[in-house]
Amino acid sequence: MFVVIVVVLAPRFPLLIALLGSGRPADSPAALGPEPGMPQQVGMCTPTAEAHGVRPGLRVGEALARCPDLELVTPDPDGAESAGEFILQRLESMGAAAEPLAPGIACFESRGLERMHGGLERVLRGARAALPVGAGGRVGAALGWTAAIQAAREAPGRDPLIIEGGRDAEFLEHLPIERLASPLPDVEAGGCLSPETTAALTAVGVRTIGRLAQMPRRSLTARFGPAGLRGWMVATGRDERRPRPRQPPEPLETAMDFPDPIADLPALQHAARLLIARLAETAAARGRSLRGLTLRARLAGGRSWTRTLTLREPGTDSTVLNDAALPHLEAIDAPVESLAIRGDASGPAAGQQFTIATHDLEKHRRIRDAVHQTRAGSGDGSVLRAIEIAPLSRLPERRWALVPFDT
Repeated sequence: MFVVIVVVLAPRFPLLIALLGSGRPADSPAALGPEPGMPQQVGMCTPTAEAHGVRPGLRVGEALARCPDLELVTPDPDGAESAGEFILQRLESMGAAAEPLAPGIACFESRGLERMHGGLERVLRGARAALPVGAGGRVGAALGWTAAIQAAREAPGRDPLIIEGGRDAEFLEHLPIERLASPLPDVEAGGCLSPETTAALTAVGVRTIGRLAQMPRRSLTARFGPAGLRGWMVATGRDERRPRPRQPPEPLETAMDFPDPIADLPALQHAARLLIARLAETAAARGRSLRGLTLRARLAGGRSWTRTLTLREPGTDSTVLNDAALPHLEAIDAPVESLAIRGDASGPAAGQQFTIATHDLEKHRRIRDAVHQTRAGSGDGSVLRAIEIAPLSRLPERRWALVPFDT
């Protein structure tokens, strides 16, 4: 039995969420405006804007020159993340072990679900139902990861596109080679080839995935390394990439609304400390630890700001959590109306426990790891040892010398 990969996607999902938040129709000439502090370029565009020549990455002035009626919509990353999490939860509720690829895009294997739901078509129907109504959601299925994504992109409206077993290469052969650099719609990364590699292939006449499949494997590997080999394998229907399911989080969330918007960073950090302390206490009371934090702020003027942090070790130590989260608040550039912090409380009861090392080998290992981490962050000269080289000298700088600490 073939293991089919299913991909569900809602095209232009972050733009759709921003349009809904601003009350603008989805068929208007609109594009995501630049975020504060970022290059003055437009983001995702509606089909109406694209019909006027507007493309993501254009300078704002050039985009307005091509489409004078273009409306720049304020991005809402917090809303897009929350809506994307809702889609993932609906997929997981039907039994799918889903991997989030981007906001509004996820994939999973059909293994086990076909028997549970009574066939692949019912699985695809359930996956389609997980997408929001009116979002123009699409579903694709294929044996390979890249082919499944492209099937979802090419799916005709509400009907899923299924690439029958063994026809991945035939389906991909007419698609442009750029699809291997960015297989996800409206996402610049995630492919097996870099944009520079696809540009080099296009320069020598390789403009489609099918043409890449016709090239000698050894030549591609010698010229482009492992990336060239992976591109050739995808083009020939040997895609080995499999979905990487996430561990479903156990979310805990606490929030604070401010009577007057807060623009003072110390005051905002103090509020974050209070919220983090609440999260840590709640997680500890449930016998869990926090694996990650998501900071969300609603800014004055209707904008939002969000940051997601993955902790190195699960834990409930407020000091460690504050050190990881508070520096990110410096990136907020507008008064804050409300602040919310969500924690993923799926960690073990007490996280990793560090005990007193009694064995010399264990002590040596921990010292070595500490030295390597310090040098990685501060340079090779950050950890030194003083050795005596001239014991009879009266000058300290001649008697002692600093050398790299040897672990």
